[in-house]
This record gives sequence, C-alpha cells and structure tokens, in this order.
Amino acid sequence: MGNIKDLFNSAAYKAFMKKLFIYALIILILGIVFLLFKWHGGNILTIVGGATLVILALFTLLGKIVG
Repeated sequence: MGNIKDLFNSAAYKAFMKKLFIYALIILILGIVFLLFKWHGGNILTIVGGATLVILALFTLLGKIVG
C-alpha cells in the first residue's frame, strides 16, 4: 500500500485532476453566461464551478508541498 506521495505522483490522479479542472471551468463559464442572461440557475452554477476550482487549487498546492 502506497503513501499519499505516491497518490499525488500517479498518472491516474493527474488525469483525473485535469478532467475535473476542465469540467469545473465549463460549469463556471456556463454560470456566468446564465447570470448575464438573467436565467435561473446562474448563481448555483457559478458557486459550484468556483468552489470546485478552489478545492482543486488546494489539492494542487497540497501535492506540491507533499511531493
């Protein structure tokens, strides 16, 4: 069983983080578009997309500290 350093350095983890970053960015952009057009759901899309990007940034920083 590996440690957390092996997790942050694995190829599967890096691929997952890239895909999650792209999806979070798409959700954030959709939320901004919804807000511009005053459509329902813009607030929640913006919050979910932004919060996901913040969590990804924290995990990226943690990975740089650990590994």
